[in-house]
Amino acid sequence: MKREWWGSDLENTVMPAGESHSSVAKYIRSIGRHYVLAVVVMTVLIGSTFLTVKVALDRHSLQQNISYVIGRQFIRFQQLATQTRAIMRASADPNMPEYVIRPMVEDVQRAIDDIHSMSVELKGLNTQVEANLLERLNGQDGASEKLRRELDGRLEDFLQRAERVVSAKLQDRRERYSFWGPIDFAVSSDSTLMRQFSALIESAHDRSDVSIDHTRLISAVLLSLTAATLILATLILFIPLLVKLRTEHRRTLDFEIKLTHLAHTDTLTGLGNRSSFNEALNGLFGSLERTGAGFSMLLVDLDHFKATNDSFGHPAGDAVLSHVARALQKTFRSGDIVARLGGDEFAALLPGISDAATLEGIAGRAVAAIATECQFEGRSLPVSASLGGAVVPGHASDEATLMRVADLALYAAKAKRNTAVIFDESSFAQRLEQNRLASALAFAADRDEFVVYYQQKVNLQTGGHLGFEALVRWRHPQLGILPPGRFLPLMEGHLIQGMTRCIVNTVARDLRAWQAAGLSVGSVAINLPEALLVGDDGYDLIAAAVEANRLDWLDFSIEITEDVFLNRGANQIAETISRFRKHGVSVSLDDFGTGFASLVHLRDFPFDELKIDRSFVAEIGKDVRSEQIVRAIIDLARNLGKRCVAEGIEEEVQRDFLLHAGCDIGQGYLFGKPEPALVAERLVRRPPVRGISGRSRKSPAVMVS
Repeated sequence: MKREWWGSDLENTVMPAGESHSSVAKYIRSIGRHYVLAVVVMTVLIGSTFLTVKVALDRHSLQQNISYVIGRQFIRFQQLATQTRAIMRASADPNMPEYVIRPMVEDVQRAIDDIHSMSVELKGLNTQVEANLLERLNGQDGASEKLRRELDGRLEDFLQRAERVVSAKLQDRRERYSFWGPIDFAVSSDSTLMRQFSALIESAHDRSDVSIDHTRLISAVLLSLTAATLILATLILFIPLLVKLRTEHRRTLDFEIKLTHLAHTDTLTGLGNRSSFNEALNGLFGSLERTGAGFSMLLVDLDHFKATNDSFGHPAGDAVLSHVARALQKTFRSGDIVARLGGDEFAALLPGISDAATLEGIAGRAVAAIATECQFEGRSLPVSASLGGAVVPGHASDEATLMRVADLALYAAKAKRNTAVIFDESSFAQRLEQNRLASALAFAADRDEFVVYYQQKVNLQTGGHLGFEALVRWRHPQLGILPPGRFLPLMEGHLIQGMTRCIVNTVARDLRAWQAAGLSVGSVAINLPEALLVGDDGYDLIAAAVEANRLDWLDFSIEITEDVFLNRGANQIAETISRFRKHGVSVSLDDFGTGFASLVHLRDFPFDELKIDRSFVAEIGKDVRSEQIVRAIIDLARNLGKRCVAEGIEEEVQRDFLLHAGCDIGQGYLFGKPEPALVAERLVRRPPVRGISGRSRKSPAVMVS
């Protein structure tokens, strides 16, 4: 679609409406048609040449085979004649024992059978020759055909005589063939047969030579026609074109000017592209050297743009890009340079802005403009962006340094999302730390550095233990235990999968140890990422852990987030979840109310439990609207026949409100913070506690995700 738009724009821009079908364009189209015709003709000629050569070579091969078989038959005939005479001579000797004659009779019979077999083979070969196209065009050779029939007749008569000799009893051969038999047999194998064999062999050779001659002649004619077609096509089609092109030279120069302009424009958004941006950047640095006039640069990167493409399709992604382009154009001045560098990356150059505080204000307005509502096909698409900026000459005095520091600022902004960061030393230091952490994360799973902390799920009414949720921590070799907020934003793809595999295996080992100790810990909830649910990897991972540790499927429960509803593989995820539930595994919909779940999703998606997000629980007693939302979620879960779990409970007033609203299960710092396996084991052993555990209030733990 984009290519068609570009072509249409190019044609309308370059050529006046009345001249869009110039003589050159018409001639080029005419050349195209005639060139296709010439190619077809040459293809037909080349194909005809190939087929002719193939037919002729097939005919030549058949004639060679006929000559070879006749020669073998002739040799076998001579052997038969000699062997038959030898039998008759031996039979005429009264002292010759029969056991000597018997093998001679068997040899003659084999020779007769061989000659018969060769006759059948010759008949088949002659049939193939008659079916050959060149043979049909040349007509049959009457003399050769007559000679072949005469030879067949004489040969058959000879074979019958030989049959009578070998089939006669020994006494009959002595009486009948002792005198006149050899003479009679000699007459039957006279020189006529010899001459006919020789004539047939010579005829087969001659016809084979004729096949080769025909091949040479026809191939030469067809190849000559092919060459002539090629020469004529060149003379008729392309030489006049060169003449016409000379007259269109000026028009071509104008076209190139317009094309250069289009080459510096992004076709989707109408903004400048990377090439035009680089030229403008070079020009501003040139002005800096001449006049000392400073400027600023902003780099823009969309948040979760890949998720939008994957969830709603590329047309939705294009709509988001166009929305961002319009928002940037409205935010910046007419003299500012705004460009799309590629993908979801944009940039802006602001001449005359060399103050970081001023740039920060402009960047903040750009963030707000981008985050406005974007409509696509009747739905509102989530849009936000991260911006990183730097000023010249305050932060950089050359292009390479400017790009580096602006990119550092952008990286710091992307860690927070939907914000703008102007470069300073702290962002640079933060980037270095994150780079070091990202490098170490690549080996964390292999080094078994991920550890599991367990947060208790309790009965809100009794405070009794119901189960655990598995939460990840990273035991960094130098920095010690790191919370997930420090490293999860740096992980993606295979790193998350490797981490999840470590967590599942650790939980399985802990469950086995607890069960061996006689403890009833309930199920342990593990948050599986979408990447492991789209295929069989997540299911196979849990299945392997269950089998390797001799556990029950009910020892595990699965938590997923609402984002799975936006995944293009949502149907496959639903199938994987259904496989878990067939084993009795409980499935929780985590962080409910913060994602994109609809009532249709809740109706159709197979799950057992809704988890109220901690952001709503934290506002209980402070915000009536949050309390109403919590009540609505609890009522919705009850009406759907699902359990409801509240997470992030830290105060008695929150527990009492949730219990009164009908929520029976909870977890949070009121009952206990996430602890290693040995400490979590004590929570199972101790009696139920209704109050706060005595631990200081801290930020909520982050699940495996």
